[in-house]
Amino acid sequence: MLRPPSVAAILIATLGVFLISFKPGNSSLKPTLLGLGAATAFAFSAIGYRGAILSLHQTQFVMAASFSLAVGLTAQAVLLSAYLSWRDRVVLGAIFRLWKPSLFAGFMGALSSQFWFLAFALATAASVRTLALVEVLFAQATTHVLFKQKTTAREIAGIALVVVGCALLIWAEA
Repeated sequence: MLRPPSVAAILIATLGVFLISFKPGNSSLKPTLLGLGAATAFAFSAIGYRGAILSLHQTQFVMAASFSLAVGLTAQAVLLSAYLSWRDRVVLGAIFRLWKPSLFAGFMGALSSQFWFLAFALATAASVRTLALVEVLFAQATTHVLFKQKTTAREIAGIALVVVGCALLIWAEA
């Protein structure tokens, strides 16, 4: 169960992400709301995965996390294959033809998922996902350095809120 300081930290960091992602002058909130909707769906998935890991009652968290990941990836592969078989067989055929070039990317995706699941085995899903908002800072830095995009005052405020929220979360969970 999350304590009030952790909830406050999560809300602060989330507000920071909203500030970074919302583009004033755009008459539509649709992109921001779609992003928040996707994030909400992922949050429920993360909670479900953590629940699955904990329900195994394994003494070794690595085994519980790995088994849950294997089941999750298998279910995703089966469901996506069934969907593509039904809706777009050309894409499914292309996937089967081009399996060799995608091996490295698939391995790296599975490896990164393994670390997510290990984190879910050790801490609340909300804590793990909130600390993962640090990736937003890396994305912001990448656009600034590689693409020479200026960082606006609103984005700087959002970055500050993400950093403050993550720091508060670490403090609240310590």
